[in-house]
Amino acid sequence: MDQPLEVEHEDGIVTARLNRPQALNAISSAMAEALCSLLDDVAGRRDARVLVLTGAGERAFSAGADLKERRTMTPAELWAHSRKIHRACDLLELLPQPVICAIRGYCLGGGLELALAADIRVAAENSEFGFPEMTLGAFPGSGGPVRLPRVVGAAWAKEILLTARRVGALEARERGLVHYVVPAAEVDTRAREIARRILGVSPLGARAVKQIVNRGIAMSTEEATALANALRQPLEATKDYQEGLRAHFEKRAPRFIGE
Repeated sequence: MDQPLEVEHEDGIVTARLNRPQALNAISSAMAEALCSLLDDVAGRRDARVLVLTGAGERAFSAGADLKERRTMTPAELWAHSRKIHRACDLLELLPQPVICAIRGYCLGGGLELALAADIRVAAENSEFGFPEMTLGAFPGSGGPVRLPRVVGAAWAKEILLTARRVGALEARERGLVHYVVPAAEVDTRAREIARRILGVSPLGARAVKQIVNRGIAMSTEEATALANALRQPLEATKDYQEGLRAHFEKRAPRFIGE
């Protein structure tokens, strides 16, 4: 049986591919568990600088939770499945390393919740986004109603959630839901281009900036500034900061080591 998650490590970039294309990469319990296990591992790895999350095949990044699997679950099992997907989304958002989501085709329900937990989203022109849960007697249960308004604003988030409509790639870019829209054949290339640009900056600085933005948005200006100062000052005593200064004056690319 194919693994529900394919993982590749190359030159500081970890690529995680949701691998159930025959089921539109629907998130089974096994897939959610595998993703959580990977994220726990990546979080502690210094050689992992960027994570790219994508889906196998051309039809879908992920159509959401596996409804066929859920159909036979007890209420307790349903809730446990939802919690696994929710944990995967939380781990993605809290991952110290930057996360790029490369999207083709359907990005619905739990799939969209995974994408919203990423830092940068690249979408194919054929992508479709939405939350169909409202047509199933529930609502998105893995952070969608929390993260979506923080990305697109409360007004558009309520309209998308309450109507359960599909949003195309161009509208998604217009609303700020995705950063880039490219032809399907170029999605992986663009995601890796962004990943390589991130490899060129300070890994310690990148981790700190992600934390400041994620945490600071819910803080007062004074609290966020204090957090930024607390994270910024130690960087000036690192080997990477000294390397950055040397590289600047030697007019070359810095060779950061994360120390």
